[in-house]
Amino acid sequence: MPGAALALRLPLPLLLLLLGGGAGAAGAQQPPQRGLFPAVLNLASNALITTNATCGEKGPEMYCKLVEHVPGQPVRNPQCRICNQNSSNPYQRHPITNAIDGKNTWWQSPSIKNGIEYHYVTITLDLQQVFQIAYVIVKAANSPRPGNWILERSLDGVDYRPWQYHAVTDTECLALYNIYPRTGPPSYAKDDEVICTSFYSKIHPLENGEIHISLINGRPSADDPSPELLEFTSARYIRLRFQRIRTLNADLMMFAHKDPREIDPIVTRRYYYSVKDISVGGMCICYGHARACPLDPVTNKSRCECEHNTCGDSCDQCCPGFHQKPWRAGTFLTKTECEACNCHGKAEECYYDENVARRNLSLNIHGKYIGGGVCINCTQNTAGINCETCIDGFFRPKGVSPSYPRPCQPCHCDPVGSLNEVCVKDEKRLAPGSCHCKPGFRGVSCDRCARGYTGYPDCKPCNCSGAGSTNEDPCFGPCNCKENVEGGDCGRCKAGFFNLQEDNHKGCDECFCSGVSDRCQSSYWTYGQIQDMRGWYLTDISGRIRVAPQQDDVDPPQQISVSSLEAHRALAQGYYWSAPAPYLGNKLAAAGGQLTFTISYDFEAEGEDAESVLQVTVILEGNDLRISTAQDEVYLQPYEEHIHVLSLKEELFTTHGTNFPVSRREFMTVLASLKRVLIQITYGPGVEAIFR
Repeated sequence: MPGAALALRLPLPLLLLLLGGGAGAAGAQQPPQRGLFPAVLNLASNALITTNATCGEKGPEMYCKLVEHVPGQPVRNPQCRICNQNSSNPYQRHPITNAIDGKNTWWQSPSIKNGIEYHYVTITLDLQQVFQIAYVIVKAANSPRPGNWILERSLDGVDYRPWQYHAVTDTECLALYNIYPRTGPPSYAKDDEVICTSFYSKIHPLENGEIHISLINGRPSADDPSPELLEFTSARYIRLRFQRIRTLNADLMMFAHKDPREIDPIVTRRYYYSVKDISVGGMCICYGHARACPLDPVTNKSRCECEHNTCGDSCDQCCPGFHQKPWRAGTFLTKTECEACNCHGKAEECYYDENVARRNLSLNIHGKYIGGGVCINCTQNTAGINCETCIDGFFRPKGVSPSYPRPCQPCHCDPVGSLNEVCVKDEKRLAPGSCHCKPGFRGVSCDRCARGYTGYPDCKPCNCSGAGSTNEDPCFGPCNCKENVEGGDCGRCKAGFFNLQEDNHKGCDECFCSGVSDRCQSSYWTYGQIQDMRGWYLTDISGRIRVAPQQDDVDPPQQISVSSLEAHRALAQGYYWSAPAPYLGNKLAAAGGQLTFTISYDFEAEGEDAESVLQVTVILEGNDLRISTAQDEVYLQPYEEHIHVLSLKEELFTTHGTNFPVSRREFMTVLASLKRVLIQITYGPGVEAIFR
């Protein structure tokens, strides 16, 4: 009834099951982390219950108890009684609400004296919301239990599906319901199996008989319900569809040949349905994320008290800001939680993106690239998956953490010399805050003329080329051209040379046409970048030993790592990072380009934070030539990243193992058929760390 308290009516074996074990598992060690589930309550006591027929609803009606008319029964004061729904005497009223009020009263149907149609009576319970149903118990009152009937479930009150069939005999299971009977106490082979049983349709006891229907116990996944079992046990509406009253065998023969209205009323008045209690054991559907589900007195509905950072009436979604991982249901054996997105304090909401998760692009709150949380509406002029960078027109200075209250500062780009108002946003690329200058301008803010230009803010070209001349000021004096440059203004490469660049001390590169020609010209094609981290491995100088690095949870997608202990164990004489196939082959187009890589390390043991001196060497092999750069010393603190940029120019290389310089021809010969690219990073002796 509305407002009635939800009473706990839970058989002990089922209680043990729903608390995480099976019957007899009380002494077993339980998993430390498992889902949360509300208590199993009697949901019927708060349901709306209806029926299509009640004794005495059309006026006073006489009925007789079968138990008082069976020979040999010890009955005192046998007599017939009156039921009348409109009577002032409460003992004559038997409304359907009596079946769920918890009192010693009962509901009763009209007897078949009124017609054979009263074999067909339906009781419907509306639980007022969807619950997970564990069991249904039906207790008869002053008549035997129903003979043929169906227990049904529905989510919407329109489409009903069977839970269990009941028949007077096993034969009728096949004849009426086309289901092979399950003999003996009910048992189940599948989580969603619908059986037919005659176990609860016996004539005895003649009154106060009980029917116990378990929807979870005895099914294959009872200890940790499967999606099929969870769907099978979900219901808002429960319907008891009675189809045949259980009668004595002698009377059954009589009913088979005559209309009940033609039979002596003393016989037909004793056949009716009666129910003194319906218990529906179930719990709120909170998907393993709530231990309580109190009744809201305003809405008269139960609502999950969600935990694990979940929200919604059924805890069926992650709360705002907790979408680093997708929502998942908890189980009796496994706990799951929604994890907060790492927005560095700059956003309150986020969403989960499977593609971001697959590419390991989202940094979680533990500093690891696990999950797919994408922050929404980043504040303080921040942007990015984790609000880690800045919006256009702002930059985060070097050394400023994304977690700072106001990490992004306005760009200061000169409107005359800058391409736009967007500067380098963070320390991942070049110098943060540097503006993108128009040709002829330079400086962090592009507020000065570049070398070879004069007259800010116009910055017109000088008489001498800034890229091709050696003049300290290209705007004064006669033009002095670099070695491979010619022209009155030192503005073009000599024959046999190309690619005029200011940072080339000779001005232009020598053509390399494999001996076919000595003439070439600069190409205006655009070139791409190779950033593939798949297939890198560690090796020795001979290349015979290979050690695969790893990509830890803490590693971003473009980072690999190796333990120093593992590396030294396999490569005691020193090791090299070896590039995979995309970096090899004909790489002539890379001449004059750059090889850029980031190096860092962190100690495997806690408490170590000493600075290390690293020696960095790059080795290129191709066409039976091996060339290498001079060792470059890098001073690096643990967890600090060093971006190493190597210009691919012949003057930076020597023949490996010697001090002999590399000619242009030798350098291009190596690049024409690159077989190996090796990066050697030597750390101080005795350093036990994770190298990245």
